[in-house]
Parts: sequence; C-alpha cells; structure tokens
Amino acid sequence: MNRERLRKSPNIAIVGSTSLLGKELREMLEDGGFPMGRLALFETEEYAGLLQEFAGEIQITQVISPESFVDIDIAFFTCSPEIMHSYVASGATFPELTIDLTQAGSEGTVYLQGISDPRVLRSKGYFVNPHPAAIVIARVLSSLHNRFGVESAAVTVLEPASERGNAGVDELQEQTVNLLNFQQIENKVFNGQLAFNILPEREASERTENRVMEHLEGILGKTFPKPVITAVQAPVFHSHAFSVFVQLLGTPAVEEVTAQFDRGDGSVTVPAAADGPSPVGVVGTDTIHLGRVRHGGNHPGAYSLWLVADNLRIAAANAIRTAEHIMLAPAFDT
Repeated sequence: MNRERLRKSPNIAIVGSTSLLGKELREMLEDGGFPMGRLALFETEEYAGLLQEFAGEIQITQVISPESFVDIDIAFFTCSPEIMHSYVASGATFPELTIDLTQAGSEGTVYLQGISDPRVLRSKGYFVNPHPAAIVIARVLSSLHNRFGVESAAVTVLEPASERGNAGVDELQEQTVNLLNFQQIENKVFNGQLAFNILPEREASERTENRVMEHLEGILGKTFPKPVITAVQAPVFHSHAFSVFVQLLGTPAVEEVTAQFDRGDGSVTVPAAADGPSPVGVVGTDTIHLGRVRHGGNHPGAYSLWLVADNLRIAAANAIRTAEHIMLAPAFDT
C-alpha cells in the first residue's frame, strides 16, 4: 500500500467483479467520479479473462490470488459467499485495506457511514460493509430513536432474488418463464417455487436474520433496543421491502414522524406520490424510500412504516463512502 497514493488516487481492486454487486460497485465508482489510479478486476478461474469496460477502457478480469494485491491500496470483496469462504479456508491473507461487502469473510469492523464513529477508520484494516437490510433498519430506527425514543420494533424483511446473486435472479426468471409456458420448474437456489409465490425458507431466513442482528449490534451498540427481524423470500428481482412496526416512547403525530425523515441527512427519501414506493420504482437509487406511516390506533406510540431500498445500490454506496472517509481522514494510525 502506498499511503500518499491512498489519499489522492488509490489503486482499486474489485474481487467478484462479475457479480451483481460487483457490477453495481464498478458502475458507481465510474459514474461518481471516484478518484483512483489503477483498477484491477478479479474473479475465479472460471471467469478469468473476461473483458469488462471501465471509464472507456477495456479491463481484463484476472484470477484472484494473494499475489494479485501487490500495489493495491483498497480491495473491495463483492464475490459470492462460497468464493469468500473458499478464500478464507485457503489461508490466504487479505489486503492491508479490505472492505468486505459479502458479510461472509473474516471478522472485522462493521461501518455504516453517518452512524458509526469515523474514528474507527484506519488506513489498514478489515472493514465489513453491513448487510443492506441492516443499513436500512439502522438508519430508520436510529433516526426515530434520536428524536422520539424507540421502545421496541419488529421488522419483516422481504428479500429479493438478487441477494442470492446471479444464480438467484436467473432461477426466478427461468421459473417465471416456465410457469407462463406451462412447463415444469426447477429449483436449485431456492427451496421451491419462488415465482408468483413467497417462501419462508427457514434456514436461509435464519442466516439473514442473525447476520442483520449482528450488524445492527455493531452499528447501534448492545444497549439499543433489539428489533425482532423476520426475513422471507419474495418473488422480486431487486430491492428490499420492509414492513416495520415500532413502539416509540413518545406519541408524535404521523406528520411529525414523516417530517423527521424529511429533515434528515438525505439518506431517506419521502416520495410525494400518494401510492408510495415499490421495489421496481427505486432500482438505481441509493436512498431509503419511505411509504406509508400509520398510527397504531388504540396503541399510543405505536406506528407502522413501509420502506423500500435498492439492496445492491445501497450496499455499494456505503462501501464507497467508507473508502472516501478513509482517504479523507486527517491522520492515519497503523
């Protein structure tokens, strides 16, 4: 790692550049004008040699190996959990500055821009990008808690197929086409028919719920009221949707709750449309979209909220902001 270069135009590596998340990250780095020197794209042997375009230039995908990270200042891991597990099991070392978007690698510092303490950032370290559902829940509950106080919360997370990577999106598409053509469907990624259906998928849901809870604790602290998380697999390609029930210590009007997000840091969008946001409508945006806010009737302090966020975009955006904060830090500690 070159510290002077890290501050100005770091050399960047994306591990898993052909994954949905890797492509999203690459596009955001290019479109956002992220200052960088060289970009290296890494994959397993199966995808090595693929040509990808970045900033008008053709990049050749390389095979991932510990030696690949020589002269790399920041490494983003966006590969599948299986590839990450294999990399860890091989005993290979991670680059000096790693930002893990897979949540399947080593233990590290969970960092959410705007909520986590920026003093935890260092020029060397292993930083875990929170699960996209944890990003949404943490931002929303933190905002409510800072203004009104949160007593308890329960969140139902509708997971998109893209959380299972390219294979999940492909299987949902194939199932949909086969059903419309009265053909038999196959399921290898999901535990049954997802097209035109909702799957509880106990094992996968518990993994997601546990990971989200772990990341929420890392972001909000152990004393923050722990929400009850229920994850279910929805038949949508992209974007999380959330049905949130929250018990506040105060009893603000619905308009006050909505205004709290409207006056915030811009991480939550309050659409003007009466129908509210949908998973399809928010694709390509990196903010949380707030839909209906309802009072709980005869239960003082009880409110329900509908939220939607592009899971890929919101995860990539936080990873990039983490890198930017590291670059702009006034001093580096080893």
